[in-house]
Amino acid sequence: MPMCVTRDWLGRAALGLMSGALALSVLTTGGSSTPGMGARAALAEDIDCYNDRDLYDMPECIERRAIDIANGEQPSEAQAAPQNADGTPQIGNQETQNQPAQGASNPPAQGASNPPAQGASNPPANQQSNTTPPPSQQAAAPAGDDEDEDEDAPAPPRGPLTDPRQALLLLADAGKEATEYKNEDGTDKWGKFANSRYERDRSSGASALGPNVIETKVWVTKDAETAKQLFKEQAAVKNFPERKEGVKGPVEKLKPPSVGEEFAFIGGFWQDEKVWQHWRFVIRRGSAVAVVYLFGREEFFQDQKDKAWTGHGDWYKTTVAERM
Repeated sequence: MPMCVTRDWLGRAALGLMSGALALSVLTTGGSSTPGMGARAALAEDIDCYNDRDLYDMPECIERRAIDIANGEQPSEAQAAPQNADGTPQIGNQETQNQPAQGASNPPAQGASNPPAQGASNPPANQQSNTTPPPSQQAAAPAGDDEDEDEDAPAPPRGPLTDPRQALLLLADAGKEATEYKNEDGTDKWGKFANSRYERDRSSGASALGPNVIETKVWVTKDAETAKQLFKEQAAVKNFPERKEGVKGPVEKLKPPSVGEEFAFIGGFWQDEKVWQHWRFVIRRGSAVAVVYLFGREEFFQDQKDKAWTGHGDWYKTTVAERM
């Protein structure tokens, strides 16, 4: 390539000139050396011993650089181009020159100090980041999202229920096409209470969405002993006082799973063109007592083939128990 040919020619020419000048210097001085500087180093004053790669390894340049270091001098030509860690000038791509050869070690010059840039932080290599999103968010976790806590972590301990409204079923819990019929609170001989009721139309389409009647009543008593007495009283109620439709008989052989610290239930059916079922659950947890009443089509509560409990009604009583 033209540039390489020109560079090699210039290098050979410089070497020739250096050799001739060295011989002339020796003859002139009679073989003596300049005080503080060798003959070769003196001749190297007129060439670039720092940035010219072709002249860099010449004995004259090596001697000159050694004398500069001993005298603490900083030649101006050494500042003309950046240097590698070993003091050689960088030629070509700077990023490539900064990468040490495999297995090479380039310790910093004696006394040199390279502090990190202001504000920079270089944690240890074995320090792991705590920004791993949880597994469910790992696919696409938004930046700065704080909702990356472990979902399997146990919930913090909860104090006793103080507001009965906090355990009531809401209109959103009742679901589609439900209408609020009751939403009240007050105080009776047992303590503070709250009461809600939601209903759906009795049509086939609305009945398929969930219970046609969902009513909850929650009391907060002064202590657990009082709550036990209230639970016993409500568990003894058998006539479904929350109902509008009649009751033609009990529902037998169905046993919904229990919730809370104490649990009781009763089931009954009513029949016109279809078969309907009433269910009344009584739950105690600590000093709170709740009644959950559900009314709806038989197929919502009872499987039509094996006549077993479908479990569709469990969500309502379980939700109230968890809120108590």
